[in-house]
Amino acid sequence: MTEEEFLERWNRERPMYEAWGQFVASRITEAIRPVVAPVSTSIFVRIPPKARVKSDGSFLTKAFYRKEKSYTEPFEQITDKVGVRFVVLLPTDMQIVCAAIEQSTDWEWSKDRDYEEERDQAPYEFRYQSDHYIVRNREEKPILEQTIARGTPCEVQVRTLLQHAHSELTHDTIYKPSVIQTPAMLRAAAKSMALIEATSDYFEELTKIIREAVGPNRTLSEELAKLYVELVGDSPDATKAEGRLNDAFAPLAGAEAITAVRKFMSDNAFVAERIKERARGKLLFRQPSILMVYMIASAKPTEAATAWPFTPDEMKPIYTDLGQASPG
Repeated sequence: MTEEEFLERWNRERPMYEAWGQFVASRITEAIRPVVAPVSTSIFVRIPPKARVKSDGSFLTKAFYRKEKSYTEPFEQITDKVGVRFVVLLPTDMQIVCAAIEQSTDWEWSKDRDYEEERDQAPYEFRYQSDHYIVRNREEKPILEQTIARGTPCEVQVRTLLQHAHSELTHDTIYKPSVIQTPAMLRAAAKSMALIEATSDYFEELTKIIREAVGPNRTLSEELAKLYVELVGDSPDATKAEGRLNDAFAPLAGAEAITAVRKFMSDNAFVAERIKERARGKLLFRQPSILMVYMIASAKPTEAATAWPFTPDEMKPIYTDLGQASPG
């Protein structure tokens, strides 16, 4: 196949690869959403995952002008024609994304790179880290007005923020054959990777301490998120506003908050409908703890108004829904 024929085929099939990459990104995001709730996936995934297809020049270079890989059928053998990258905060967060990839029924997967395995095999070396998967759809399917051929590949990279920073800094130099690797360059890269590993360990330790400190409130938010889905019928979108609502109203709800909220919502079924309606246009009504706010506002309107962590005007719709006058 000549370069011209190669590009003609690529131009024909590029929309299919773009659609497949978008589908993969969407499916993984959907799979991790209930696992990380009430944290929003837009917070958990630190850089929005987007399908990226190879440029013409990059694709041609990889297919025709690389000594280290000899392809007999480059178009079929090159598996990163489209790629998706998931960047999270911690190595333990990577495990959540990896599980979503491996448990999906939408594709077959293989793991091209496993940074934990590489680290175990060479414990005294500090090198580029990332988990790399190739996912291929099990059968032909229509996606975004494209017919995705069976076995179409998409590369999925899973990294931490620190690994991503290191990769962005070094991968186009140290790991590219066009750059002469000097001992000083390699040593500096190894030192930076060693620092990344140490920092990741410290971050994990700090996260554990923080989770222990906020454990009860986090558990309450998680239970309220499940109740929100059950009663409102939509997934919540927890942000920092959830933390402020939870901090303010959890002490007023008492030790049996979930039981009390469930009973309140059962006795006042209309509240779920009001929340659903308001959630379409207001972020506050997509926070799990809004269920608890309605309960406290109904039973203790003055205390609820005092505890409310935002402007008074933002709470008025809640009293309106409950058929009560706003205190003060």
